[in-house]
Amino acid sequence: MIDLSMRRVIPVILVLGSAIGFADIDNLRFLGHNEVNWAHLMDAEVVGDRAYICVGFTPGLEVYDISDPANPQRLYRMGPKAWRAVASGDTLLFLFCRLDGVVLYDISTSGSPVQLGQFNPSGSLEALEGGDLIGTTLYSAAHQNGIYAIDISNPSNPKKIDEIGLDTSAAWNIEAKDSFLYVANGRFGFTVVGIDGGLHIASKLPLSGCANDLVLDGDVAVVSLGPAGLATVDISDPYNPVLLDTIATGGNVWGSGITGHLVVTGSWYLMELFDITDPAQIQKIGWDNTKTFALGADIRDDSLIAVADWRGMSCYQVGPDTGPDIDLEPQLLDFSPVSGSVDTQVIVRNTGSTFLNVSSVSTPTGITANPASFSVPPGDSQVVTITASGSGTVAGNITYYSNDPDESARQQEVYKNNTSFPHYGSLAPDFNLEGTDGQWHRLSDYRGKVVYLEFGGAW
Repeated sequence: MIDLSMRRVIPVILVLGSAIGFADIDNLRFLGHNEVNWAHLMDAEVVGDRAYICVGFTPGLEVYDISDPANPQRLYRMGPKAWRAVASGDTLLFLFCRLDGVVLYDISTSGSPVQLGQFNPSGSLEALEGGDLIGTTLYSAAHQNGIYAIDISNPSNPKKIDEIGLDTSAAWNIEAKDSFLYVANGRFGFTVVGIDGGLHIASKLPLSGCANDLVLDGDVAVVSLGPAGLATVDISDPYNPVLLDTIATGGNVWGSGITGHLVVTGSWYLMELFDITDPAQIQKIGWDNTKTFALGADIRDDSLIAVADWRGMSCYQVGPDTGPDIDLEPQLLDFSPVSGSVDTQVIVRNTGSTFLNVSSVSTPTGITANPASFSVPPGDSQVVTITASGSGTVAGNITYYSNDPDESARQQEVYKNNTSFPHYGSLAPDFNLEGTDGQWHRLSDYRGKVVYLEFGGAW
């Protein structure tokens, strides 16, 4: 419950315990970044030397040349706002656009993708989230409407030929194998649907979290579970899937990609790499804090990774950094109202393979850092005390200058006595909103009571 009863509240402090000094080598080497577009980059699909990136605004498909991954270049942008991209070999690309259906592209040429057709359901609440192809039938996860079978034998005029309902607001993505569809089925977990003799449910396996994506490695399905991490499922018998292992992740696991036994995931602040050689014992072997929010990621056979990083796309390579690599935790500091002085701690990690030398730490007026220069061995960390003092307002950045070759001036947002947004301990701002009962409600009318607010989105 959220207490917005106009009373002052006591801030909650999370204690990290023994993990405060954790660093280790991250085993993912940053290569290059392109931030030409800041507009909600959601998913990544790699085909050859191209990365197809989905964007939550129109135009929704961006195509990047990653032949030089240190300098990825955007080539084309087109189509409606998009959620997920799925390639079929190196000839077809399906762009899943939720309420705008699915768009089919020919990607077989060296030029711009050519739109072949679009299946756009007539219903206002029919959202196509992802899918996979068997023959000339595209099976699409239609969220609250279950699964649609779409005939694309005439790609200029795709038509729905079958459907099956699953659970309310559930189907997020599909992987197909033989005559079965393996479905990431939201809060209902993992569902197997048979296609022989018409669509029918073969089995269900409840899982924790929200199953939103999956990839296949032979007879193993690797399922992204949002805040509940990553799971491996034995699908050798589609009528009896068996949970093999789950592993906690550093963030909210979203889009994933696979090559061999390596699985890469976008986990919000983190991109993470897992080895499922033994699917009964998932091993986390790599991670990196990306520039913004890692949502979708894909990995090529040579272990080159493309990640949709919310307001840009980045390229990585599996393997340790050849030099130092600075990492900060947390990435944002908010001191709220300050009376006197307040201390907090920042962990500066070196996830690279040589010494990290921080030559200076630059801070706004009213903020100090101690120590302001230091060295960190490979795989180790340094705790820095950040002190906020005085009544002045701060809305700026702390800058850590170091010998990191690609982040020589790493910035960390910092706020103090800032009035741009509410703080812990401050009065909740008053508002007047229409409720589901059709009546208008003002927050201050509920002074002294507990108010529960639920925020959602129509996207």
